[in-house]
Amino acid sequence: MTVVYYTSTSYLDVIVETIQSIKNSVNLHVVIEIAPSSKNSTIINVNELESKEMIETPENLLGKEKWEELKPYFKDVASVEFVVQKNKRAFSFETIKTAYKLGKYLKKYKADILHFDSISTCAIGLYFYARSKKVFIAIHDPVPHSGEASWREKIPKKLFFPLAKGFFFYSEFALKQFEKYYTRVKTALYGIKLQPYTFVQTYIGERSAKPGYVLFFGRLSYYKGIDILLNAIPIIVKELPNQHFIIAGKPDYDFKLDETLLQKVKSNVTFIERFLSTEELVKLIDNAQMVVCPYRDATQSGVVMTTFAVGKPVVATNVGSFAEYISDGVNGLLAEPDSPSIAQKILEALKNDFYADLQKNVEPNFSKQTGDYNASIIINAYNN
Repeated sequence: MTVVYYTSTSYLDVIVETIQSIKNSVNLHVVIEIAPSSKNSTIINVNELESKEMIETPENLLGKEKWEELKPYFKDVASVEFVVQKNKRAFSFETIKTAYKLGKYLKKYKADILHFDSISTCAIGLYFYARSKKVFIAIHDPVPHSGEASWREKIPKKLFFPLAKGFFFYSEFALKQFEKYYTRVKTALYGIKLQPYTFVQTYIGERSAKPGYVLFFGRLSYYKGIDILLNAIPIIVKELPNQHFIIAGKPDYDFKLDETLLQKVKSNVTFIERFLSTEELVKLIDNAQMVVCPYRDATQSGVVMTTFAVGKPVVATNVGSFAEYISDGVNGLLAEPDSPSIAQKILEALKNDFYADLQKNVEPNFSKQTGDYNASIIINAYNN
């Protein structure tokens, strides 16, 4: 069975773990979309795309050193290629044309199955290629997060959903959410599981003897609940005046931090409002007492999988699929999505260094059991 597995650099940290489950069971060709909006991610950091060809090898695009780091994850994969989208507008004639040309290029693989791990607007031009294939689609966010809805994201769904023979979800929550909002879709739905993003372990250096802060990281957006955390901090520092926090990430969807809230907590918080390299991010996580996710809503979270890969616990709100990956009081703590509850849980983790006990229960490595489970679900879906 030959499979073309199409994804984006935005999801590459997920994909390098997922394909471990299936790469020895099928003839697997991996195609990774890179665009101006996704040329910097947890794994990928490319300076410019203008000089690149439409189809690039990983070594030409990433450089020899970065490709050598990634290469072990693609061992036994039939091919790995990047499709380069250069237009800053994801929905444009140029992006449609590039994806259409990619479809013609992919015909040489004579694939039985086209597996999308999320469909971007840039992939619209692949529609004509997809019509002749058995299509499967992995969906990360069935419903847009609060403050992030866009009409452009509806277009690939309208085109590709009717072609799908099955949908994959990385959490039971996402699957149920899809069932609720897409009642007309009668295609088979399959749940698979995330693994810790082990690639980031490459950057773990010398560990600090005493972790020094609570960390929030990731792009800054309304649904991430930054204001919930900022309002929780005064409650925490009332009991622990010297407790420090770091909030690291780049604002997205025109999100802006509330200046009034910032003034209240400025003596206890360091803000790093920019994109972080993987090396910088891993160092921040590694020297943190814990990572906090005060989200208003969520499906599954790459922040949790990245944090677990570094071996640190997470305090998160009990929304989305957090409870599927965080066992309350074991490898992290779960709070309600409000400031008093977040404050109480962070204090619980900090007092008597309870975060260190939680850390002992964090599993940072690829689980063969989970990998075998994912393989059985995916391959059975292909064959069904």
